[in-house]
Amino acid sequence: MMENLLLLHREFNPVPKSFISQISGGEFSPGNFRKFGISDRKIKKLQDPKLLKWARKQVEIAENDGWKALTYFDEDYPEPLREISHPPLVLFVKGKISCPCFSIVGTRGATEYGRNIASDFSRKIASSGMTIVSGLAYGIDTYSHRGALQSGKTIAVLGSGSKHIYPSSNRTLAEKIAENGALVTEFFPDDPPAKFRFPMRNRIIAGLSFGVLVVEAGERSGAAITAKLALEYGRDVFAVPGNIGREKSIGTNRLIQAGAKLVMGIEDIIGEYYQGREISLTEEEEFLLKYIPSGETVDAEFIAEASSLRPEEVFRILLELEMKGAIIQTSGWRYRRIE
Repeated sequence: MMENLLLLHREFNPVPKSFISQISGGEFSPGNFRKFGISDRKIKKLQDPKLLKWARKQVEIAENDGWKALTYFDEDYPEPLREISHPPLVLFVKGKISCPCFSIVGTRGATEYGRNIASDFSRKIASSGMTIVSGLAYGIDTYSHRGALQSGKTIAVLGSGSKHIYPSSNRTLAEKIAENGALVTEFFPDDPPAKFRFPMRNRIIAGLSFGVLVVEAGERSGAAITAKLALEYGRDVFAVPGNIGREKSIGTNRLIQAGAKLVMGIEDIIGEYYQGREISLTEEEEFLLKYIPSGETVDAEFIAEASSLRPEEVFRILLELEMKGAIIQTSGWRYRRIE
């Protein structure tokens, strides 16, 4: 069945979900294909022994490099992707896809402001247990992956095949991502990066996540496309406001104007998903939490003095509280409760 699905994926990607439902039982009959207007010439191509052999070879090439081919019908296929209108019929994955996921995207030509936000937000969101998803591109994507790797997991969705990590300068970063998350692509190993492939990639970034944050983006950027797709899929869309005089802020400011959730700080995202959640805390965590009053932001030095604990103990417990989603680090060594 894998070979048949690979050929179908090659010829018709992206395949409508209505079509996928017709082959859920592994039925590849000509009658089924004709229902969807597929010509007899195409049907014959999908059953060509030479092409089926080619499909098997693609799986071998991927597996030799440590990648796994997943079909829509496999148990390990990410559930959020099943919900979108045109889910990838086949995914090549290196590493492990862990959900829940949250996407951070933006311009390749990021400013220092954007890079700092992407890195800081991704690190803090990843520390709460969410996996950060982005596209491995220069700029915001790169800093989002790097930030996430400091405290948790991240997924890079590629706009090329496994043999063409793009940009090449991010190959080392890609290796780290595969060890602490996953590399994901719907393209065959030898498919090079191409302009038309990146919008296709963006639907996977949006589809994997329950929320998307756009940090900096032009009005017609790939990040804006990702946000539009996220809205179509019923996902939350957040945007960081930018300088109205900068081209790279037009996209984010337009998104806010159109109803995206304006983000002033990390609590605007973390609080959205963890508010009212029951968290199991140890005695020492409950003890330390008393020194972070509700609605206030306090620094670690104050907490250490007030609790009479050694600084190394305070930082250890604060990290555990942050990992459980009980608090967030807002700036420097300052902390605030998530309520």
